[in-house]
Amino acid sequence: MSYDAPGEGSLWRHRGFLRYWSANAVDLVGSGVTQVALPLVAVVALHASVWQVALLSFAQKLPPLLVSLPAGALADRHRKRPVMVGAALVSGAAFLVVPLADALGRLSLGVLYGVALVSAVSEVFGSTARISFLPSLLPRSRLLEANSKLGGINSLADSAGSQLGGAMVAVLGAAHAIYLDVASYLACALLLVRIRTPEPAAARATKNTTFRTEIAEGVRYVWAHSTIRPLVLAATAYVAVMAFLTTLWSVYLLRQLHYSSTALGMTLSVAALGGFCGALVARPLVVRYGPVRIMLTALALAPFTEVPLLLATPGRAWQVAIGLGMFVQLGCAVVQGAPQRTLRQAVCDPALQGRMLATSRWVVYGSQPVAALLAGALGTWLGLWNALAIGTVALAVPLLVLRSSSLPGVPQGTAAPEKAQRASVCPQKEGDAA
Repeated sequence: MSYDAPGEGSLWRHRGFLRYWSANAVDLVGSGVTQVALPLVAVVALHASVWQVALLSFAQKLPPLLVSLPAGALADRHRKRPVMVGAALVSGAAFLVVPLADALGRLSLGVLYGVALVSAVSEVFGSTARISFLPSLLPRSRLLEANSKLGGINSLADSAGSQLGGAMVAVLGAAHAIYLDVASYLACALLLVRIRTPEPAAARATKNTTFRTEIAEGVRYVWAHSTIRPLVLAATAYVAVMAFLTTLWSVYLLRQLHYSSTALGMTLSVAALGGFCGALVARPLVVRYGPVRIMLTALALAPFTEVPLLLATPGRAWQVAIGLGMFVQLGCAVVQGAPQRTLRQAVCDPALQGRMLATSRWVVYGSQPVAALLAGALGTWLGLWNALAIGTVALAVPLLVLRSSSLPGVPQGTAAPEKAQRASVCPQKEGDAA
């Protein structure tokens, strides 16, 4: 039988977590389809230039900088489940515009920019509520296990979505393949509605408390926290460089290496499988070697995963090499991301989970639009290959940032995840007192 009590038995028998897990999986399958289809709509159907592709990436990456902080305050002030469901429905409606505009002969880059912006805004609100909801769904001792399971299915679903996207683009066309993403958002909303685990009452704002005051409290908390701050800074460096690289990838693969839609979908699918494998090994590696050592090792490997892309010429053999490089890259991303997220969730004051997450996202993902524009500028002025080479070298920066930081209260060596989480709660008091 399934159960709702969070502290007993297998997570696979916890109904609330299983629906939460399934909602993430369905969402990622649909997003994997769009990850293949949307660049093809822009590059192939609308003949977008490198700069125009960068502007599309900018539209997708700008909302975290604009709305992450109010999204966090909203998640802490109100129940999170309605926000999660509403955001999924808004995203589905936004993406529905693409195939409808194509059917009416009105599809343009302006439409794509608008869809990207609206869907990204709703994704910020939805994912902030969804991620900050997890610590209320499960006890802290189960968070690393839950995040590992989520990382695994997210990567596997992303892989399936990329494969499905490549196939559906070939059958339906790039614009109409996005119907699958619309359906995935509807399924995601239905699964989230069915989570019955009681959600703790949100903290009520006093008459003298405003959104601005609550947002400022979250920013101060993250900046003063001796464990959360270095993790956020390292994540910011990593995400900024990856945003720079991913802005150029699709154009380079489609135009310079002459990838077909099927080849692009297969490459992204193999990469996502790397994330699945990373999720499988993340928890045992952290148990044996400790979270900080694992994060440092994963970040050290990241620059080498871009080398096949820089050396590649058109042909099947190099497609395999690029896929393997991306496989390792996504695996490393999940291996370092799961303990990093778990540590932040475990040490954070429960009343500040939403604002901690929102502030982290504001800093981390706020770097993306700047990185996307920089990628477009350098890709136009210096050429795609030179810009990708610069991004590859810059992948060493996140390692240097984390290596130069101290993480007090985070055990090294062979500490078990549960012990790591309990011990790392100590710096929380320092952050609260600041």
